[in-house]
Amino acid sequence: MAAISKGKFNNRQWLLILILLGMMSVISFSIFRHAFAFRYVQIDVLVAATSLTLFFFFILMVTIQGFKAVDIFEDQLKIKWRFSSRIINKDDITAFSETERKQVKYIIIKTNNEDVVLPEPLINNHEEVIQQLLKWKIKRRFDLPITRHSRYENRGVGVVLMIAGSFLLGFTIKSVISPELSVDGSKLITLSGRLSMPPDIKPPSGRKAYGYMQLYLLEYPGINFHIDGVGFNSINVKRLQGAGRGTAVELSILKHEYAVKIKKTEVPGYFEKHYQWATIYTYSLTLNGDQLLTIDSYNESKHSLDNSNKKWSVLIAIVAISMFAYGFILYRQRNKVPVSQAAVEPSVKQIPNKV
Repeated sequence: MAAISKGKFNNRQWLLILILLGMMSVISFSIFRHAFAFRYVQIDVLVAATSLTLFFFFILMVTIQGFKAVDIFEDQLKIKWRFSSRIINKDDITAFSETERKQVKYIIIKTNNEDVVLPEPLINNHEEVIQQLLKWKIKRRFDLPITRHSRYENRGVGVVLMIAGSFLLGFTIKSVISPELSVDGSKLITLSGRLSMPPDIKPPSGRKAYGYMQLYLLEYPGINFHIDGVGFNSINVKRLQGAGRGTAVELSILKHEYAVKIKKTEVPGYFEKHYQWATIYTYSLTLNGDQLLTIDSYNESKHSLDNSNKKWSVLIAIVAISMFAYGFILYRQRNKVPVSQAAVEPSVKQIPNKV
C-alpha cells in the first residue's frame, strides 16, 4: 500500500542528537577512566560516573522519544522513530487536537491505547496529517492537553529522587548521631618537603560554601595533600602569596595514612583502596617557617562547624524525606500526567435573530 505522504526526519535535529550523544560519551568515558587511574578502583568516582551515565541515557531516551516522522496512508498513520515504528488505524483514533506549549505547537492524536504527541516543527507534513484526520471525520477537540506517560519520565525521575533523598537522609542522620571526633595529635606524623607547584586553592563560591586547598610535594609524587573546608577556614589565604615550587613545607597527616599510602607497610582497608586513594588529609601546615594551621585551630574550627551544621539538620532531613516521598509518588504514577494546559475552544459570538 503506497503512502499518500511520506514523513521525513529532521536531519538537523538528528545531528544535534548525535552531537549530544558524543559529548555525553566523552564525559562519561573520561570519568570512568579517572575511576581506574589509580592503583585501586575509586568507588566514589565509579558511582559518580555510573550515575551520570544513567542520567545521560535517560535524557537521550526522552529526546529520541520525541523525534518522530509520520507516513500517511488511506486508512492509517505510521508513526516512525529512528529505530522503531507504530501503526495507528483510523478506527482507533477517537479525537485529535492542536495545542501549544512553550511556543511550540503540537498535534495530539487520542487513541484507544494512549495519546500520540507530534511536535509540528519536527513533522514536515503536519498540515497533511491534520487534513487527513479531518478527511476521516475524526472529532476535533479543544480540551486535549499534552500528556506524558509515567513509564518514561515519571518513573525515571521518581527513582532519581528516591535515591537522592535516601542518601541525603542517611548522611544527615549519620552527621547528627555520630559526628566525627576531634583529631588526636598523638596519631599524627609530620612530613617535611618542598612544593612541586603553587598551592591549589579553591576559595568558597556561590556553589560551594567552604573552600579547600591541595598541596603537592616533590618528595611524594602522585599524592594530594588535602586541607578540607574545616582547615581552610583557619588559614589566612593572603599568607600563601609567594608560595611556589621549591617552598619549604611541613605538614601533619595521620600515621595510619602514612603507613598505608606512602610507606605501604600496612594493608589498606576497602574504602581506603577504593575511595580517594591518592588523597591524604592534612591537619597542620607550615610554609617557610610560618605556621598557618595547627591541630588546635583545626579542632576549634571543626567544633564550630559541627554546631552550625546541626542547626540545619532538621531542615535537610525534611527536604530529604520530601524528595523521597515525591519520588515515590511519581514512580507509582501510572496515569498520564498533563504537562500543558488544555486549549480553550474559541468562543463564537452569538448574533441575535432579527424579529
